[in-house]
Amino acid sequence: MGSIQPIDKASVHRIASGQVIVDLPSAVKEIVENSIDAGATSIEVRFKDYGVKSIEVVDNGTGISPKDYNALGLKHCTSKLSRYEDLSTIGSFGFRGEALSSLCAVCDSVVITTATSAEAPIGTTLELERDGTLRSSEVKIARQRGTTVTASGLFVPLPVRRAELTRNVKREFAKALNLLHSYALLPCVVENDGIRLSVSNQSEGGKKVVQFRTSGSPDLNSGVSSLWGPKCLTELVPVNLNFIIEPEKSLLKQTDNKEIEVSVNGLISKFSHGSGRATSDRQFFYINNRPTNSPKVQKVFNEVYHSFNINQYPFVLANISLPTNSYDVNVSPDKRTIFLHRESTLLTSIKVLIHEMISYSDPEPCPH
Repeated sequence: MGSIQPIDKASVHRIASGQVIVDLPSAVKEIVENSIDAGATSIEVRFKDYGVKSIEVVDNGTGISPKDYNALGLKHCTSKLSRYEDLSTIGSFGFRGEALSSLCAVCDSVVITTATSAEAPIGTTLELERDGTLRSSEVKIARQRGTTVTASGLFVPLPVRRAELTRNVKREFAKALNLLHSYALLPCVVENDGIRLSVSNQSEGGKKVVQFRTSGSPDLNSGVSSLWGPKCLTELVPVNLNFIIEPEKSLLKQTDNKEIEVSVNGLISKFSHGSGRATSDRQFFYINNRPTNSPKVQKVFNEVYHSFNINQYPFVLANISLPTNSYDVNVSPDKRTIFLHRESTLLTSIKVLIHEMISYSDPEPCPH
């Protein structure tokens, strides 16, 4: 072992980027979230060879201003917050300034075409270097307002991870589609004129096959039906919970120890036998409209459901709304892990209310 030395910047960049873009789903997620943050109402995700060859995301968002070209792919450059305190009120999906920078480090190439309202119908093609710096912005192309990001050769600079991707590509592609379902359902979650999302794949030498397409309808039932067909709606019931978490007695003197108003809205499978699913593959959880990995929240829903239907898992779509200062989103590089303040009380309240909701529908649990 030699003396302690600083790691060179190029290696630091590749190490950190490999923590942000860990697999195919995380690569797609970062690009799609940028499109949503840009105000896109139409997003098309195009996989080539299940993402092994390339991932292309086309949107009709605001586009990228020429003054931002040079900083676009640089580490920790973002328009979404300017100081740490902004995290307590953050409403955008991205905020760490790592997505495009990390993609550049783990892909063979990243090319972006973009146009703002002022520039359309002429756009600019931006080629980014591996370190995120701008290689070229000279090429002009016909482009309506919006941005297209093409990431080719995912994990080519990381041979072991590239081999893992190609070996398990169909499984990774299935995970990516499941992740995209959570964004396809966003219009229903936020109840506004939402996002039309289209996802396709073109195999090597084959035709383009549309995996799913949504209309962007804000109606929850329409959103679910567009993904899995109208038949699945017959087995679902609405979830509408509202409750207050009281201040903690041990912390009464703290100024931020206030009551928290919480609502949980969405859908869950009917609890009767045959209405659930064999696996937990269709469970989507959101915190203030942000898709999240919430193992503890998921566990609560499954435990209550199993007390009525022990042999199946429920379809769940649940959006938990609470004040932005009641949770921490800056936990993991992918921003899908969230720390909830007063988590134990929150989970207990949800568990009790879900149980009451189901019991009220039919007080007779299924036999264990």
